[in-house]
Amino acid sequence: MKFPHLPWSVLATTCLLAGSVPALAADQAIRLNTIGFPPDAMKRATIAAPCGEFHVVRVGDGAVVFTGQAGAPIKTAPTDTDETVQVADFSGLAAPGRYQLAVPGVGLSAPFTIAADIWNTPFYLVTRAMYLWRCGTAVRAEWNGITYEHGPCHLEDGWLDYADGGHVRRPGTGGWHDAGDYNKYVVNAGFSVGLMLHALEQFPERVAKVKLDLPESGNGVPDLLNEIRWELEWLLTMQLEDGRVYHKLSAVNFKYWGPPDQDTSPRYFSPWSSTATADFVAAFAAASRSFRPYDGDFADKCLAAARRSWACLAAHPRNVPSDLRAFHTGAYQAEDDSHRLWAAAELWETTGEPSCLREFERRAATTEFTLLGPTWGDAQDLALGTYLLTHHPADRDPALVARLQDSLFAQAGHIVATAGSNAYGRPLGVERPVWFWGCNGSVAAQTYLLHVADRLQPDLRYRATALDALAYLFGRNFNGRSYVTGLGANPPHHPHDRRGEPAWPGYLVGGGWPDGKSWLDVRENARLNEIAVNWNAALIYALAAFVQPPEPAR
Repeated sequence: MKFPHLPWSVLATTCLLAGSVPALAADQAIRLNTIGFPPDAMKRATIAAPCGEFHVVRVGDGAVVFTGQAGAPIKTAPTDTDETVQVADFSGLAAPGRYQLAVPGVGLSAPFTIAADIWNTPFYLVTRAMYLWRCGTAVRAEWNGITYEHGPCHLEDGWLDYADGGHVRRPGTGGWHDAGDYNKYVVNAGFSVGLMLHALEQFPERVAKVKLDLPESGNGVPDLLNEIRWELEWLLTMQLEDGRVYHKLSAVNFKYWGPPDQDTSPRYFSPWSSTATADFVAAFAAASRSFRPYDGDFADKCLAAARRSWACLAAHPRNVPSDLRAFHTGAYQAEDDSHRLWAAAELWETTGEPSCLREFERRAATTEFTLLGPTWGDAQDLALGTYLLTHHPADRDPALVARLQDSLFAQAGHIVATAGSNAYGRPLGVERPVWFWGCNGSVAAQTYLLHVADRLQPDLRYRATALDALAYLFGRNFNGRSYVTGLGANPPHHPHDRRGEPAWPGYLVGGGWPDGKSWLDVRENARLNEIAVNWNAALIYALAAFVQPPEPAR
């Protein structure tokens, strides 16, 4: 059946009535990336209904611009989405424009766009969401005609009652709210800063000139660095004189719901931990080299802070967890091995000091890249990525370099194969799908392995799979919905976010588990629908690789 130039009402009716299969709404049956595609990218949709021929039609006049045949039926695993689907491939369509997929007997998809700069707006909004997480200050932004704002909050941060300081206030204002709650955690903060710095370091030509409309915009510093500095300034308040770093600054529990500027819950520093201290070292060592071209004084301050905490780690060679018995908020406890590895890597990359290199290579001797990509609990991928992409290549152990490259390419190849055999192009699990709290964040974080591998050994499959990950997060999934607030078709409306509704824009929600059918857009369900700085940081990295840089001035 062909689709002539018909009014949209007639075209929609034709699509829905053709064939004998009961019609499903587009968000139920035709599942595709609802943001869109660069012209030269692979373009696929997953259709959860029997189908044959499909068409791509232009929004506005209904003209058919592409016709194809859906692939053979695919039965997904019961532990995955437990359904039969088909894949429609329309990669041959490259002309920029606004389109929909029309499937006879099924319906019309949500609209999508083909354009070279298709990922610029998502990068802007997801990164600007970090600004909207700022603590200790007023924030304000508009999106889709809605104003989001709150006044200065948590100006009494924080108290030392549980950190051997008595009922004494220590300045700790600033930073980002961590997630759907308003607490602040050094381990997650350090990881998020580190991943965002890697995005800037690996893709400077793409993101260094992106304007985020921040209070600091126009100061001669890339806006991505301006936003990162807000978190760094808070992290400096978490460091003690001897280099130890408090593990978190938190309320005792999660009781408060409401605007952050009306939260009067007392908030307390927790005792220090070696994991927080190691992440502090890594973040500030990396920040020092990123800020060096723009603000030498702040770069010096960052490096001095990193050295102080590095000396502390040397004085405390064993893992020291934080004593969190008084708290019922996020723990972010992790053994410090991978975090010390990351600290050594970033400090060596910044300083070139042989002692840091020796410490890294000693710790990396039995280390491999992971399959999930970097996480707050396991920072080794960031460490190994820094080592392989170093500006000091001649100083490294050639045998270790070769082994780590083999490990990276093996994992990247596995991710490519996984996405290629998954009905939704999801790079995280096929035969034994991987579903867990925050798995959407790992879908984004896996792109770190793909892009590091691509820089070392360019392969079009790596970038194509990284785009598959974005496609999954923005609509090519069981729900046929974007998982990022304010972006794409039918995005989350009720994220687990104590600021309330309407949903603040630019936040990646955690996603479904224990299987691919289980996600619910329910505010109260933190296990499925929370937001968090580490997931947004991973998405910022994933998007950074595809930002279209501005045209050079003539």
